[in-house]
Order: sequence, then structure tokens, then C-alpha cells
Amino acid sequence: MNKNLFTKEKLMQYLLIVSIISISFIGLYYLQLLTSPVLINIFNAIKAVLIPFLIAFFLSFLIGPFSLWIQKTFKLPKGISIIIAILFGILFIFGILILTVGFILSQLGGIFSSLLTMIDNVAFEQIITDIIAAITEYLNATGINDIITEISENGASIERLFAFLGSVLLILTGIGSSILNAIVILALTPVFMFYLIKEKTLIFGSLSKVAPKSIRHHVVELGIRSDVVIKNYFKGQGLMILIVTMIFVFSLGTLSLFIPNFSFQHAIIFGIIMGMVNIIPYVGAWIGISVPVIFLLSLHLQSQQLSPQTNIYLIAIIAVLAINMIEQAIESSIIQPNILGKQVHIHPLAILSSFIFFGGVFGFSGFLLAVPIAGTIRAALQYYNEQSVLYETSEAVIVEPEITPVEPLKKSRSARSKKKATK
Repeated sequence: MNKNLFTKEKLMQYLLIVSIISISFIGLYYLQLLTSPVLINIFNAIKAVLIPFLIAFFLSFLIGPFSLWIQKTFKLPKGISIIIAILFGILFIFGILILTVGFILSQLGGIFSSLLTMIDNVAFEQIITDIIAAITEYLNATGINDIITEISENGASIERLFAFLGSVLLILTGIGSSILNAIVILALTPVFMFYLIKEKTLIFGSLSKVAPKSIRHHVVELGIRSDVVIKNYFKGQGLMILIVTMIFVFSLGTLSLFIPNFSFQHAIIFGIIMGMVNIIPYVGAWIGISVPVIFLLSLHLQSQQLSPQTNIYLIAIIAVLAINMIEQAIESSIIQPNILGKQVHIHPLAILSSFIFFGGVFGFSGFLLAVPIAGTIRAALQYYNEQSVLYETSEAVIVEPEITPVEPLKKSRSARSKKKATK
């Protein structure tokens, strides 16, 4: 192998060149200097394919072992086992989403109806006025309100109607584009996941063969390390979900003993939801805590209609918030460092930076995948540092080789031969 191709100085040059090119393209894109529609369309096309591929790549580490278990347990073909595992994964994810969103919407409906019965007509009129003011401000910002005013005052001409329809069409196009992107991601992710699980060895073996022979073993080693880091991340997250769920079920179950209309079944449901959404970094904890808080707030508003002096549900809300704060402190200081381990442990500043960067480039999907991507990059940098140290030591051995004392050994052998000859 040509060591000059992979020395520390060369790697620093390669890394510097790649960093400059990447930062330049990203900076130009966000500064809107790339005004060519062709380049923007190319970037959007790459983004549309890359997002479902990344989601499928990381989810394959969860679905893959499950499909292998189905294949070995029920003696099914590999392809059918993968399809069944993917369907179970989709049903599980959508089940959690429907359960969480449906529960929140139903409780919000109850809160809204309770508020309508409690507030007077003047306060309700003020709320309606504020809503109308917010809608009017949005219409002014988009320019639609000016077009409507001009049409109402001066009459509707062809130009004004086309301008109005153009503004409405622009808004509808943005909404339709977002919906279409979501549909494309939902459609492509299972397809990518199927082939990544079924042909994983073939795909990554072919990718490694694309690299030059001189650095091919480095690419393979880097892939193995990245695979270990990602597997450890998801294993750690799965164990953390289990521990967090048990903590919330136990603490909320204890709280349910003192709160009327708040049963242990509620504690189990809330604990599972809070444990599952905890996999979403930072935001997941707030999404999870909103479910029991909204439920207790709904109970508080209902109790105020019967007994205005009852504040037990407000005390329960404070207790739930305190439980969440204690759990977050235990998780960040004890659970997370010990479970995720050194291979996945990343500095909080690096995690925050990865959230901002990947979330800005890939949206919400990038926000979810920021931590495993950052862990993969960390594994690559760690491997680079190890290789740099190895090459430094090997060069030192070449420059200053150890000289073993050979001459005294030859003299001793010649002396022994002379003694044998005299005998």
C-alpha cells in the first residue's frame, strides 16, 4: 500500500478541500446566490431521494433484527420476513402517532368546550377579535388583503383577478408541495428499507469496491465502525425508552393514588407515550409531558364548573412537571452516559450544532437523524486520528531503526567452534 497517499498531511489536505467545498455550496445555497432554477431543482431532487434513504438506512438497524427473528422463528423466506417486519414497524409507528395525536385533540376539544362555558361573552368576543386580527395580519403580509381591497373598491378586472388567483395558487402550491414531499418520503422509505435489509452485504460490498485499492481497507473498517456506532445508539435508545417508560409509569401511578379521575391505566398510557417520544432529542420530552398536562388541565376546567375552590388538579400538574424535571436530570446525568457508552457519547455542543445543521438542510427528518449521523461522523474522525498516530509511529521506526548487537554473537560462535576443533 502506498503510505504517501494516506499520510496525515494528505488527509488534512483532503479534509480541508472537502470542508471548503461543502461549506461553500451550503453557504451559497442559503445566501440564495445559486439563482439558477436548474441547480435548485437538482438540489431538491437529491434532497428528495436522500431523506428517505437516510431514514430507511437508520431504521434498517431496527427492522433488520426483527425480520431475522421472524425468518428464523417461522421458517419464512427472507423477503417475506422483511415485508412483515416493515409492516409491523409502520403499524407500530402510526399506532403511537394516532394514539398520541387523537388523545391530545380530544382533550383539547374538551378544554375548549369547558372554556366556552366559563368565559363571558365579552371575553369570547375579544378572542374572536384577536383571531380575526391575526388572520388580517397574515393576509397583509402575503399581499392578498391589498388585492381584495382593491377589487372591492375599484371593481374586479382581469389583471386583479389573475393577481388574486396567483397569490392563492402560490400558497396552495406550497402546501401541496409539502404534502407531496411527505407522500414521497412515506412511499420511498419502505422500498429503500426492504433492499437495504435484503441486499445489505451486496450493496455495501459494491460501494467499498468503488474506492481505490490503496484505501479500500480503510473504507471497509470505517463502515464496520459506523455500523457498530449506529447499532449501539439504537440499542441504547431502546433500553432508555424502557427505563424512561418504567420511571414515568411508576411515578404517575403513585400520583394517581391521590388524584380523582386519574387512574393507573392513565399512568400506563402516559408512561408509554412519554417513553416512546423520548427518542426525539430535546423536543420529545416536551411533547410527552404535554399529554398528561393537557389531560389534567381538562379535568381542572371540568371541576371548576362544579366546585370552583378545587385546585387539586393544578397541584397534580405541578407534580407532573416536577417529575419530568427530575427524570430529565437523572436521564442526562446517569442513564444516558452509562447506557449509550463512549462510542456514541457526543459533546452537547456537537449535538446542538448537528441539530441546527441537519435540521436546516433536511427539515424534521434531519432533526431526528442528527444524533446517529453525528455519531457516524465522530467514528470517522476517531478512525482518522488513530490512523494518523499509527503512521506517525511507523515513520519514526523507519527514521531511527533499532540496531541489534550482531558482532558479539558472531565472535562467540567462532570461539565455540575453535574449542570444539581443539577437543
